[in-house]
Amino acid sequence: MGFLEYPLSHPYPRERTFTIVTVVLIILVLPVLVLVNIVTAGYELVPALRPEFQANDTVPGWWNSPRLPSLLRRGAPDCEPKDFGRGDLIRLTPSLFEYKVLSAWKNLTARDPSDESRVEYRGESFNQCELYYARFDFDVLEWTQTMTVAVNCSGPVNAFLETSITFANDITKDVIGQYYGYNTNLFKFLDIDSRDYRKAVFAVLDVISTDSLMIMGGQHLAAPVLTLSARINSTYNIESTEIRYLNGTYQSSSLDSMGPASIYRSSVYNLFAAVVNAVYIDLNGPGPYWGTDSAIQPNNIFRDPSAVNRTFFSNQAPASINPDSWIGDTTSFYYGRVVAPYQSWAEMLIAGLPANITLGNLTGLPGDSKMVTSYLCPSYQLKPMSSFLSSIFVATATMYLSAWGAWAFVTAIVARQIRGPCVQCTCGALLDGDKGGTHNHEHGVVASGLAAGLVPPPAALRASSTGSDLSKEQDGMVIQELPKRSATA
Repeated sequence: MGFLEYPLSHPYPRERTFTIVTVVLIILVLPVLVLVNIVTAGYELVPALRPEFQANDTVPGWWNSPRLPSLLRRGAPDCEPKDFGRGDLIRLTPSLFEYKVLSAWKNLTARDPSDESRVEYRGESFNQCELYYARFDFDVLEWTQTMTVAVNCSGPVNAFLETSITFANDITKDVIGQYYGYNTNLFKFLDIDSRDYRKAVFAVLDVISTDSLMIMGGQHLAAPVLTLSARINSTYNIESTEIRYLNGTYQSSSLDSMGPASIYRSSVYNLFAAVVNAVYIDLNGPGPYWGTDSAIQPNNIFRDPSAVNRTFFSNQAPASINPDSWIGDTTSFYYGRVVAPYQSWAEMLIAGLPANITLGNLTGLPGDSKMVTSYLCPSYQLKPMSSFLSSIFVATATMYLSAWGAWAFVTAIVARQIRGPCVQCTCGALLDGDKGGTHNHEHGVVASGLAAGLVPPPAALRASSTGSDLSKEQDGMVIQELPKRSATA
């Protein structure tokens, strides 16, 4: 085996065995090195925008999934987290409403003013957020109603959020017109008989807001109303009511009485219930929770159609008001008018009408509620072909040469362990044929005839053609190998 030899050209012992083992290892290892380098060196990191926070993404493999063990795969660096804080506007993955961040906190347990700041966001869920406040506002001049809902998130996201949802007779002001655009019919994107969660939510908001707008706009109080506001707490009770009349007078009521506006209680409460149920769908939470403290249970009308009876009031006209003038002849955006003998849309929903408003078994709802954003994530991408081939060649050659050097070093050690004994002699000493030899009994090195011939001792020129001088000594001998020369030399 000419390429596996000791220094000074001594061949390996059992060179055939070493040769066979070396060739077999090359045949087995070289394709593995090529495949490993295709997976590891054939890709480059490039920045990419992703809708979800995915840390430690690995190299795409052959070609879509790595065939290497997980410990050998190259992992990409983490995505860059987002941050949010006071004043930001965010949307969640169900994308029903837009939320304003009132505050964000670093500490999940004890909130301190020093902890309020912008916080990192790494794709945590908002499904633990709960309602803690709501406010209803009716404006006669604008002919709009606004339901503002505030939610408290105490983990894994720690923040206070608020969303304001506006309802109006003019679709350009209404939440339905604001969702995709004034002239865009939301339901053109959805099958009218489908159970898509957006269809169910906006259908209920459409008809229930029609109830409250028409009933409160009918001016059924003794004095015409200019504005009406009501605050609702986390236990779903009306805390206070404020009324401003067109004549400039002002009236407020505390607790749940609503004062002279009590005939509008069902309208306010039904709209509040519809919005809160929709917000919990957007948060992907289990609420809202109705009932007494001893029997609180989630009752979301969009997930459980039977909850409609426990959620809405029928909102019929009081005995002192003509039922025909209670809601009037106004139509909703997509579902027409209230049909006799029903007096309100809420009463029709309780009766299971209209038939094309389907609740329960929602489809299309994302599995979790997260902030809609894009994360900058380093991602592996296949290199261009020229760069790909050169990278594979250089990486494979480097690994092969490193492995070859290690293999040569190991086999040299093994060969020295299994070699046979040999005579050790010194070939640098000067031997004089007349005076006898100079001996070295401590060590010696075997040198080939070629090496000895390259540097012959001076006394060798006077040696006989026998090619060697021999001297004896009582404790050993030194052999000097000399090249044979002709007599004329």
